[in-house]
Formats: sequence, C-alpha cells, structure tokens
Amino acid sequence: RDGGVTITPLVLPGRAVSFQYQYEAVVSAVTAFSPKEGLNDAVRDVTVQIAYLPFPGRVLVSFGGELVAAQVHSSSTKKSTLVTFKTRTGLLGEVLVIVKPQACLDPCADQVQFTFESLDATVPELLAPPRGMATQQSTLPKLTLEKFPAEGSYSALSVTLVADGSGAELVGAVQVSRVGDLTQLDVAKPAGLVKGVYSVRISLVDSGGTKAVTHAGFTVYDGFAPKVVKSGPASVPTVVTAGGRSLQLLSKVSATIANFPQGVLPSQ
Repeated sequence: RDGGVTITPLVLPGRAVSFQYQYEAVVSAVTAFSPKEGLNDAVRDVTVQIAYLPFPGRVLVSFGGELVAAQVHSSSTKKSTLVTFKTRTGLLGEVLVIVKPQACLDPCADQVQFTFESLDATVPELLAPPRGMATQQSTLPKLTLEKFPAEGSYSALSVTLVADGSGAELVGAVQVSRVGDLTQLDVAKPAGLVKGVYSVRISLVDSGGTKAVTHAGFTVYDGFAPKVVKSGPASVPTVVTAGGRSLQLLSKVSATIANFPQGVLPSQ
C-alpha cells in the first residue's frame, strides 16, 4: 500500500517536504529446494531457498518430526534465505519438512513447510532398460537388475506389460538367473501381445512388503515391416548456376531400408 511521508525541520517548519512511500506486506515462502527426493539408506544434504524469512538469525529444521542439523548460508539476505540441512535415514514416503526461525514461538507465523520424498533403497534397480521388441520374438529382451533379493528371500515375482492408453495388463512367465552381483530376468512374451507402447512393471514381495520398479516407453513393433534405418543426405540442391545460367541438377539420395521386399525392380 502507499503511504505519505512528511519530513519537517524543527527549526524551519515552513520548509517541510513530502513524498509517497510504497510498502508491501510479505510472507515467508519456499521458492525452491533440491534435491526433491533421495534414497533412505544414507544422510542427504538438502538446500532450500526461502523468500522473506526473518533475517538475520538461526533456523530450526524439523525433518519427519525431529530436529536435524541445519545452517544458513552466508549469501542469504532479507529477501532470500538459503538453508542447508541433513536428512534422516530409515524414513519412507513423503516426509514433512518444517523450517522456522529459532526465536519464533509456536505457533510460528513465519515457518514454512514442504515435503521430501524418501525412497526405499532396497527396491531393485533396472539397468540399461530395453527400448522394445518385435512381435515375432518369443521373449522380452533380458532385464538386468541390481539390489535384487537373494533367492528364497522373496515370495512372489511378476513381470507385467501395461498398455499405454487402455491400461490392459499382460503377464509373462519369468525365469531368474544370477550373474555376479546382478540378477537377470528372462521373460516369455505374454499371450495377446500386439504392437503398441507399454510400461514394463517388475513386482516382487519380500519381508519388506511389495516392491516394484517400472520402465515406461517400451515399444512393441512388427519386426517384418519395412523400416528406414538410414538415409541421406538430408537436403540437396535442384538448381545450380554456371556461367550465368541456371541449370537443373539431378541429385542422388540414398536410403537403407530393413525388411524391404526382395526382387523388386526400380520401375516397380
């Protein structure tokens, strides 16, 4: 809002000056924080930027209901405060984070809050996810995972292809093998699999409950369909100028096509 300001000299009151001054009411707010998630098997450093947090002063950070180590960065100002804090291990899911000035009594009007996603570090990780397969193949490309439970420590395992759009689910039979510290899954092509885009969902149940890893964008295509795998050049001239005259130019473009019908003549 706007306010009028008048400055009057005590010895010369007739020479008072006035001007308008604009001021705004502000509230503390989180403008950014990073990272937004992390595995729950180790302590992580998180940085949060807060607008209009009372400054200068120390802050308290509560992570999942308990205070954690935190500090205010030296670059902080009254308009923007940069706070770094450490997470706690063992938590799972969305964790509530509360940042407030240390001198602010509860209920604190200047506190801010946000959620940090604490991820289960025991969930298997899919390495080099496959991009797709041909409908003519009898098995999916091998699925290689790390952090997979030891044999006998899980009670159920399934690999499901979920169709984009319709949500139809197709389950393939799975065989498990070990290669050093890694696990490979050989999955038979599910019955009824057709061309389209799918998400591959790997689910298992162990002592920690149900765990799942999903890879989106798995494309199933017709392996016998003609397909351009290489072409060039991308552009060619059709007219050239020589001796002040414009001449038509017949340029060549080459293409490499997979599954092209054999015996086809250029005239066909």
